[in-house]
Amino acid sequence: SIRAFKPERFYTVILNCKGITLSSERMDEKEKAEVLSGECGLVGQVLIVDACKKEKQEKAPALFDLTNLQREANRRLGYTAQQTLDYTQSLYEKKLVSYPRTDSRFLTEDMENTIPGIIAKAEKIVNGKATENKNIKSVINGKKVTDHHAIIPTASVDKANLEELPSGEREVLKLIATRLLEAVSAPCRYMETVIDADCNGHQFKAKGKQVIDEGWK
Repeated sequence: SIRAFKPERFYTVILNCKGITLSSERMDEKEKAEVLSGECGLVGQVLIVDACKKEKQEKAPALFDLTNLQREANRRLGYTAQQTLDYTQSLYEKKLVSYPRTDSRFLTEDMENTIPGIIAKAEKIVNGKATENKNIKSVINGKKVTDHHAIIPTASVDKANLEELPSGEREVLKLIATRLLEAVSAPCRYMETVIDADCNGHQFKAKGKQVIDEGWK
């Protein structure tokens, strides 16, 4: 489906109204957009039909399984799937991360008491911190763990000398540690504003958001 996808050009009319950017619906013909733009230019004003604000949350991402680690390493570091597996396997053999060939993104209940200590060690690796309010239970679900739990740093990760690790292994280890800190952190909270407007009988819309608490981000 992705390979067969053919992008199609579309047009929108943008109205800048004293700090609010309103956008029309998409149109498949440039001429239609030009006509609408001309009409709104002649009218010179818009009517705000509705405006609402809602507080929303963006939950922290789940822990890594192998596939998601490979995707993230490719997106952020440019590593191939095989490179990421090789780096993670080497880290596993050095007892710095858990078993890499897993399709689970959760931990088991018997690990809950050990996670705070691993979080503290992960914070040292990435020189960053999880949020003050941590939700460790969000990463615990034994029913969703098959043969192996999600990929996380091990309890002995603080014994690693990052400077001595090959650069690829070091960067993958930081990714894994960072994801643990993200996964147990509070959600990102933001206020979303949606404005509906009318210009000469045509609908326009604006969306904006203001972060209240960055949380895991």
